[in-house]
Amino acid sequence: MRKFPKTQAVSISLEHLPISETSLKQICLDWEDKGYSYFRPAVVVGWKTEPLPLEKSRLELDLRVTLRFWQGLVAYVRPRWYFQKEKDKLTNILWDQIDSKNKKEKQNFLLELWNRFWKRPISLVWLDLEFIKVRMDLDLESEDLTTAHPLTYDGEKKVYIRRGYLKTIHYRWTKKEFKAPYPKFAEMYVKTRDKDNDKTLGKVYHSFLGYLLEAKSDEYLLRYFGFETLLSDTVRNQIPDQIWNLNRSPIKTQWIEPNLLGKELEFRTVYQVSTSSQNHLK
Repeated sequence: MRKFPKTQAVSISLEHLPISETSLKQICLDWEDKGYSYFRPAVVVGWKTEPLPLEKSRLELDLRVTLRFWQGLVAYVRPRWYFQKEKDKLTNILWDQIDSKNKKEKQNFLLELWNRFWKRPISLVWLDLEFIKVRMDLDLESEDLTTAHPLTYDGEKKVYIRRGYLKTIHYRWTKKEFKAPYPKFAEMYVKTRDKDNDKTLGKVYHSFLGYLLEAKSDEYLLRYFGFETLLSDTVRNQIPDQIWNLNRSPIKTQWIEPNLLGKELEFRTVYQVSTSSQNHLK
């Protein structure tokens, strides 16, 4: 008795996809985690990507299709026709998955922009704000500062910290109010010089490094509150606990910081909105 094929190997590919190879690889890894369920009963046995010019790429999938008796019979009688039929079907499935992935990513991107617009803090209200200047043997990584050089004095860097109690976070339409005991909150800066393309000496200023709370384990809440700039673990682990030795007397002063987008101290100015204070920035 003649035996008909029970499986068939099919290779499909898409050329000039408007996706970088790095993104395309991540898409394939995500599909791999889900088991390529949309190809069933075909099974993906391998895939590869190839970078193409202009941020485009190529994707190739190798599949094994399980054939039932009548499918095996057709594949035996008309092998070319059946192979092309399976290849076209699987290619269309792949196109649909790529298209839906792109649409989903675009929707997620627009949603992220929308959330950023409405959920990004635009001003803060501090209580008993204090200003600290210290020198530290601070170890910074390349990603901590991308447009400036940290200045070093006798092997140490000049660090500027604003610390106090966080009372209010203002958003575009809403605000978040904290009640006593208010969270201890701080901003950190380091003295830097501009990286100028023409190799000349740039301006000296304090670069903003990020926000921190008294307990590092609580700092995941900062992203929930909309603060994107957090200290890297390398820097955070070097901050001494002594910076949180705040004045224990009853809270007397209130300050507002209206520009949270500035990356330099001079643009992130604060204004006292209550009684006079010895902590006023000089």
